[in-house]
Amino acid sequence: MTALEGVLVLDKPAGPTSHDIVEKVRRFTRRQRVGHTGTLDPMATGVLPLCIGRATRLARFLTSSRKHYAGTLLLGVTTDTYDAEGQIRERRPADAIQPADVRGAAASFMGNLMQAPPAFSARKIQGQPMHRLARAGNDVPHKPAPVTVYRFEILEIDDGVVRFEAETSPGTYIRSLAHDLGEMLGCGAHLTSLRRLASGSFGIDSAHALDEVIREGHAGTLAELMIPLDRIDLGLPTIMVNRDGATAMRHGRVLSARDMVPSDSNPDGCASLAGGTGSVRVEDEGGRLLGVAVGGVSSADTWLLRPDVVLSA
Repeated sequence: MTALEGVLVLDKPAGPTSHDIVEKVRRFTRRQRVGHTGTLDPMATGVLPLCIGRATRLARFLTSSRKHYAGTLLLGVTTDTYDAEGQIRERRPADAIQPADVRGAAASFMGNLMQAPPAFSARKIQGQPMHRLARAGNDVPHKPAPVTVYRFEILEIDDGVVRFEAETSPGTYIRSLAHDLGEMLGCGAHLTSLRRLASGSFGIDSAHALDEVIREGHAGTLAELMIPLDRIDLGLPTIMVNRDGATAMRHGRVLSARDMVPSDSNPDGCASLAGGTGSVRVEDEGGRLLGVAVGGVSSADTWLLRPDVVLSA
């Protein structure tokens, strides 16, 4: 079987964990280098990009992208997991809550904020997942972390069920967002459904159902569903290098302007990026992805690219 490398965008069904999905795909790839780019809870569905082969080296650039969700929450009921899979903790009246109250509370969560994760989550404390500590009856500290909520739009409210869409930074717990909204309203709430519509440039329209992935896996044609290594959108500007530059990149050596191929956007090979210190995608003249480099300035005030991720075969 031809070695598989690239990104497989899967439409995760409700039920299995993200790790379960990775294990299923590993059986078809016959290799251990398979990883996801952001956990979805078992209850959640939707976009789950999987990196396969050398693409796993690029996973951190994909996990840092914005996420887009659609979901529902129920006012008046709290659970220990902040979602419908947990045990009910409390019921409070929610009849007096008006739509304007819900929309106003949701708007207050937009922007940069410190968010505490649910006790039942994959975040680790001293190497142990919080959910394991919580299930063992331990008192799990809810240490807040910085997140960004770009959009938290209330679409519909019907008999205590709130339908919403949210766009957030990676690391944001939509369960916590639902729980915190309920606490702000004074009635409590928990998440009842969640679907990830996009993770960075990977959208639900291009995601493949698990049944389709399994069928193509058994047929040995899983590559037909994958985004090849050279076409992965890392959300980074691209620099093309010449033959010498490609050799230097493959060996992890610093690149200078003479190693780069001029283009319309970079007439001197790096004009639009000169002086910058961000990451860039590096490809050769044949369009093959060589890896990712970071811009910088040497002691001689010469702009350079230092290899960060090298995709040597």
